Amino acid sequence: MRLAGKVAVVTGASRGIGLSIARRFALEGAAVVTGSRTAPPEIEPITAGYVRTDVSKPAQAKRLIATAVERHGRLDVLVNNAGVELEATVEETSPAEWNRLLSVNAGGVFLCSKYAIPQLRRAGGGVIINIASVDAFWSEPRLAAYCASKGAVLALTRSIAIDHGADGIRCTSICPGYVATEMLDQYYEAQPDPHAARANAAAMHPVGRISTPDEVASLAVWLASDEASFANGQSFILDGGLTAGRVP
Repeated sequence: MRLAGKVAVVTGASRGIGLSIARRFALEGAAVVTGSRTAPPEIEPITAGYVRTDVSKPAQAKRLIATAVERHGRLDVLVNNAGVELEATVEETSPAEWNRLLSVNAGGVFLCSKYAIPQLRRAGGGVIINIASVDAFWSEPRLAAYCASKGAVLALTRSIAIDHGADGIRCTSICPGYVATEMLDQYYEAQPDPHAARANAAAMHPVGRISTPDEVASLAVWLASDEASFANGQSFILDGGLTAGRVP
């Protein structure tokens, strides 16, 4: 029970990585409040609450954090996981699509962190974990806005870490490779040959497969726990060796 007594907010927890993190946090003893545009399935053990949230909207992000504190009296951990993807080059991306994607993937991190930081400080310190991507380090074809947004998340992670470390607030990011989620399924289906895309994705990783959401959740649990008390400002790459030198 590495998170016993802690209160955590996880965004984008209706499916995939966010749902796995919320479940693992609950199993480790945390009281979990999730925020997403659609409700997640029931999380066991039942210590979780749900607040319908579009993280790109300031009032909704503020309400999510406030609700967690109202229900549980404090906030110890924020996981900024909510994100969207767009299959398009810069030329193909409309200004509205660009603004929407950045407002969720980077703006949501900013807004939720903005409202969480005073509460984490009031609790005597805490942890912010941002879910980024290996696409923050190198870019894949037709993911221009997505790659840009994840690069912004890394920069924001470092800024939060250096600005608020003295408050006892640690901020790190997790950069997964390919993870078996609904978002990845949508990516496959957008390719000319989805079956070949799936096979190629596994082959790109030296371990011969892609990750599971629960493997990302395992790292998130450690980062949220006191075992990671000296981890601050770092980006933790979890990609089965994908970025170790192989060309995608």
